[in-house]
Amino acid sequence: MGISKKHYELQALDLWDFPTLVRKAREIQHITLEDLCKGICSFSMIGRIERGERYPDKELRDRILARLGVCSDGYENFLFQEDYLVWKRKQGIVNAIEKSNYEAAENLLKYYDEAGETDKLGMQFSLVMRAQIMQKQNEAHERIARLCEEAVKLTVPDIDCRAVGELCLSVQELDMILEYERYCHPERLASRCEEILTYIKSDMFDIYSYVKIYPKVVYYLYISTPEAERDWTRTLRLCNDGIEQLRTAGRMYYLWELLEIKKEGMTKLLHQVGDSKGAIIRQTLENIVKTTADWLDALDFVHNLCETHRRMESSCYLYQQKEAYCISDVIRRRREMLGLTKKKLCEGVCSEKTIGRLEANKTKPQLAVVRRLFEKMNLSGEYQRLQVATDDVRAFTIIDEIVRCVNKRDFVSVEVLLVELEKYICMDNPINKQFKDRIEIHMNIGYRKYAKEDTIDQLKSVLEYTLPYNVALKSEEKYLTNAEVMCLLNIAVYAKEKSINSAFSVLMDLCKQLEQDDGIIEHISLWEIIMTNVANTYGSMGQYDISNAISLKTMKECIYCYRMNALVLNLYSITWNNGECKKKNIPIFEGYQEKYCLHKCIALCQMNKNTAQEKTVINRLKNL
Repeated sequence: MGISKKHYELQALDLWDFPTLVRKAREIQHITLEDLCKGICSFSMIGRIERGERYPDKELRDRILARLGVCSDGYENFLFQEDYLVWKRKQGIVNAIEKSNYEAAENLLKYYDEAGETDKLGMQFSLVMRAQIMQKQNEAHERIARLCEEAVKLTVPDIDCRAVGELCLSVQELDMILEYERYCHPERLASRCEEILTYIKSDMFDIYSYVKIYPKVVYYLYISTPEAERDWTRTLRLCNDGIEQLRTAGRMYYLWELLEIKKEGMTKLLHQVGDSKGAIIRQTLENIVKTTADWLDALDFVHNLCETHRRMESSCYLYQQKEAYCISDVIRRRREMLGLTKKKLCEGVCSEKTIGRLEANKTKPQLAVVRRLFEKMNLSGEYQRLQVATDDVRAFTIIDEIVRCVNKRDFVSVEVLLVELEKYICMDNPINKQFKDRIEIHMNIGYRKYAKEDTIDQLKSVLEYTLPYNVALKSEEKYLTNAEVMCLLNIAVYAKEKSINSAFSVLMDLCKQLEQDDGIIEHISLWEIIMTNVANTYGSMGQYDISNAISLKTMKECIYCYRMNALVLNLYSITWNNGECKKKNIPIFEGYQEKYCLHKCIALCQMNKNTAQEKTVINRLKNL
């Protein structure tokens, strides 16, 4: 499954303008108001929402967006205090369950016991989370079944008499249906899996939404089909599709399970190959079985190292929402960073009193006011996506390809794509100019056109399109955009002389702030890229224990988020550190074998499609 044009059309919609978004997304997806609201709110309510007469709470907004196929993963989401607290509470519950801290989860879930029956979506979330806890604690099947049935029928009451294809459902609701059938009607689980497979074949889902449900459906289809009835040709095709999509998205949802199925199926085929089929087919099958086994061994090695579980234990990952920020905190922190008084910031926008009340969470002004305040602080008045601000869907496909080519170090293609990108984004917007110029600098570094000193100066200039460099270095609470973080990180990497320089210190302080505000998992995309580079720097400084501790922590948090891309980078860092310790006769743990670890790195590179890192690992292996 690739990323469809429809996905980009949906992602180009303005999340600030919710009424228009609902209307346009319905048109793109050909969904009626009646289908969209069924089970989650009244027809009159959804009509008022679409006309802008009623602004829904976060729970309802999230479900409407999910049913429309609008995915906000990876974007900076700005919420007023009330919605921010809802988000924070839900993430606290999800993360506590993922880390098996059931007491903390139960304490947070008490809020929903007092919320009342009018909060249908809140009740549903609470039921699903309690079912997750019971599943992880291996409680009685019947108790879990009751919760699963109650949860799904809150928003899909007619599930027993309707096919999935007749309904408008979110990924979370599809998952609830799977759990309901598994616990209440196991005899029809396989047929439901087939219905869901057909449902998600449409281009409604982007790859990140698709991989959240597809691998699980394939796995549930496998476990619900008697061995004698299994069509291994089809099972392996479905399995391979799931693995391929997970590799492309860099995710690990049911990856272990699908690899096990693949190994089993390919081994069966290998045993069925007779001498008449020829040595080539046999060798091909043997190679596939070996590669699959190597990937499983690499995952096994990582899970042992991090003391985490290999198998999926819950559906909590479907409720992880990243990078949300409280609007009042963003405005206060950004204003103080820039040295703006409330009086100066509010000029031509609102009253000074409004700013004060907003920062104190005592008022919720019109979003148009918030957008203008953002613009005065060099933040995007448009909803920022992929580090640019545009509503032209053609830009998103190009940006996706630019990121892929940069990671592969295919700078010739990057150069062509950047020229194409200028047709679809406004270069007068400093945010867009910042993205393009930063990528150009990265490209020219690849071409070795710049000296290190020139690179740093240019990156500082690019950062200053939106934020003075000296302001970014101040030791205070901060709000930095993802684009600004990337500029600072590039400066830190190119400026380092085997030391934690000022730019690194700022980014480490930012990570501490994010961890204290919300937690690591909630900001994992920033955390993994920053702290992976910090770990590398400590390793270069010879502080191997600190480096290893950071790498191990980063790997663990990535596993809790089912993200695989940073695993190999941190495992390689640990391997490199231990290799240096061995050279210097510094004690390392007993039984450590560098070649063994490097082979695990190679397997992870293959899973991640990280050819550039794989070459680095292979070269080190050759030089041992």
